[in-house]
Amino acid sequence: MKTFFAFALLLASLAAWAQQPEPEKFGVASDHIPSGLKTGEKAPDFTEKTADGKSFNLYNKLKEGPVVLVFYRGYWCPVCSRYLSAYQDSAQLIIDRGASFVAVTPETYEFVEKTREKTKAGFTILSDTDGKIMEAFGVNFRVTQDYQARIESGLHANIAKTNTQEEAVLPVPATYIIDRDGFIVYRQFDLDYGKRASIKDMLANLPE
Repeated sequence: MKTFFAFALLLASLAAWAQQPEPEKFGVASDHIPSGLKTGEKAPDFTEKTADGKSFNLYNKLKEGPVVLVFYRGYWCPVCSRYLSAYQDSAQLIIDRGASFVAVTPETYEFVEKTREKTKAGFTILSDTDGKIMEAFGVNFRVTQDYQARIESGLHANIAKTNTQEEAVLPVPATYIIDRDGFIVYRQFDLDYGKRASIKDMLANLPE
C-alpha cells in the first residue's frame, strides 16, 4: 500500500511539472528569461580571480588563442558533473588546436573543489559568485522557489548558500567559442540543462 501511494505521489509530481510553463520546468523564473549573447557579437572582457589567487583576464587569454567558455550550475548538478567529466576527458583535443577551455560557475571555490573531485576537471574554473560574468553574457536567471525546493529535497543542496548569495541565481549552461579578436563564433544556448555542446561540436567550430 505504501508503495502504491509513493508511486501515486510521484505521478502527481510529474504531472504538475509537465503543466508548468516551459522555462519554469527548468527552474527559470518567468520574470526574466535569459537569451544570451549571440554569434557575431563581441564578447565582454572580464577579469576574475582563480582559486589560487591569480588574475584571469579573458582578453589577455585570447592573445594566446581562441577560448571555449562554458557555464555550469554547481557541484550538486549530476548533469553538470557528467558533462564536465566528458570535457576533461577530451579537453586536450581543444588545447592541441591552440585554444583554451574555461568554465564559469556561480558556486564558491570551496564547492568548485567538490566539482573537481567528482569530475577530475583540470581546466580553469572561475567562481562567479557575484554574477558579473553570467550577467555580461546574458545567461543568468533567478531560480523559482519550486525548483529550489526540488534541488534541496532531491540533491540536498541549497543553491543560494552554495553561491553565498541571498537570492538563488543560476546560469543557463551555455557554451561560447570566442575568437582571438573577441567575437563569438559559436554558441550553444538552451534553457534545458540536459542539452549541451559536445566536444565534437566545439572542435567543429574552433576558428583556425
